[in-house]
Parts: sequence; structure tokens; C-alpha cells
Amino acid sequence: MKRHKFTKWNKEKVSIYASAALVVGICVISGMYAQSQSPSRTQILDIETVDEGRNSTEPIASTGETVTSDMEENLPVSTPTKSSIPIPSEIAKGREQAAVDLTGDAEFAEAEVLTETVPVVTENKQEEVLHFQGEDGMSWPVMGNVIMNYSMDERTYFATLNQYSYYPAVAIASEVEAPVAAAAKGKVTKVGINEEIGQYVIMDLGDGYQATYGQLRDLTVETGDMVSRGQIIGYVAEPTKYYSLEGTNVYFKLEQEGEPLNPLNYFR
Repeated sequence: MKRHKFTKWNKEKVSIYASAALVVGICVISGMYAQSQSPSRTQILDIETVDEGRNSTEPIASTGETVTSDMEENLPVSTPTKSSIPIPSEIAKGREQAAVDLTGDAEFAEAEVLTETVPVVTENKQEEVLHFQGEDGMSWPVMGNVIMNYSMDERTYFATLNQYSYYPAVAIASEVEAPVAAAAKGKVTKVGINEEIGQYVIMDLGDGYQATYGQLRDLTVETGDMVSRGQIIGYVAEPTKYYSLEGTNVYFKLEQEGEPLNPLNYFR
């Protein structure tokens, strides 16, 4: 009976030891498996680097890729080739170009280089000074008889007006549309028309002399023109109502400083 009890206790003890050994073995195996599945320190550092790279645009040293966002982590990343990497001189040139472009004057600077500066030469034209030489005389504006003489000393008779009056000019008979020439060189200062002498031209002869041509039509000159002696300035018109009885003529008056002169003393 004693032996039996001792044997039974030994069996229970063996079972306990066996169970404990089994538990220890299971724990050891589980520990080894867990250790094999856990990441190493190097792997942990790589994972942390990837997580930090997701929130920045800095390249990851271990992979050479740039991760800009979670959406782009699966996109293919092209690795720059040697030919696409700018050399330092190109980078410097690009920076200089960018600095010029930031000023907004790049186009203007290029235009200034390409555009040649052409000096503008302006002619300093001096206006011709006119001189009237009385001794040289004047040409007749038209060839014809004087039908009304210059008369400032006494009054002369006007047939059309049927009255006597002073006359500061001469009326030279002519035909309608006959050409009228400049009696002397001068500059046209005024072109106009009035009731008495019709269309007229006033010219500055220089040295205070001035000539007036009246009873004209179809003028060939205008204000500001320089006219040579003998140049055609217009044509003879029909007489105005003030000369209806005297007939077709050219009205010609010569003045110096506003005072009338007898043109017959200068015609040559």
C-alpha cells in the first residue's frame, strides 16, 4: 500500500515537470519566432525616415527617391541621368538669367543690344532773307495798257463809280485767263478775296516792300510759298463790279512800310 502511494506521487510529479517543460518550450519557441518577426534597429530607422519623408520634399538617402505626399508614394520616380543634371556653369548662367528676368527688363535689354543707334541728322535750314533792290526794278505781271494810273497826289476819275478818288495802285488791261507772273521775288504772306479787287495775293519782297496782285483766279501759290521773279501765280479773272466799265485788268499795288509807291517807277 505504501509503495503504491509512492509510485502514484512520482507519476504526478513527472506530469507536472513535463507540463512545465512543455510550457517553457512553447515560450522559448514563441520568443524566438517573435524575435525573428520584429524589425531590426536599421529597419526601424529606415521606417522612421520614410515617415518623415512623407511630410517633406527632401530626398530619402537610402532610396534616392523624393516623396511629396501619400498619394504619390506609389508613383514611379524617374532617376535623373547624367546628361540631365545641370553642370555648375549652367546653373550659374540660369541664376543670372533669372536675376535679369526678375527685373522685368530682359526684353528691353535684349532690344537695346540688337537695336543700332542711328544718329538723327537735322538740317538747320535758315529761312532765306529777302532783299528788294529798287534799282533792279520789277517785271510786268501782264503785258497790257495801264487803264488806271497810280494817283495819290490828286484824285482820279472812276468811270464805273462815276466819281473821283485817290488810287494807290495801277490797273493793267489784260484778257481773261491770261497768266499772271510775279513782278519780283518774294514770299506769299496772304491769300484772300474781297469785293473790290476779287481774289488777291500779297507777297513780301523784303526790306519792308510788299506787293499786292488782284483780280485773279486759279491761283498756283498759297501762303508761305517762296516765289521767284516771273513765276506764274495765277490767272486773270472777270472784273469785279467796281471795274465793270474799265474792263478786265490786273490790279497791282506796291508798298514800302505800308506806304504806297508808284509801280510805274519800278517796272522795267
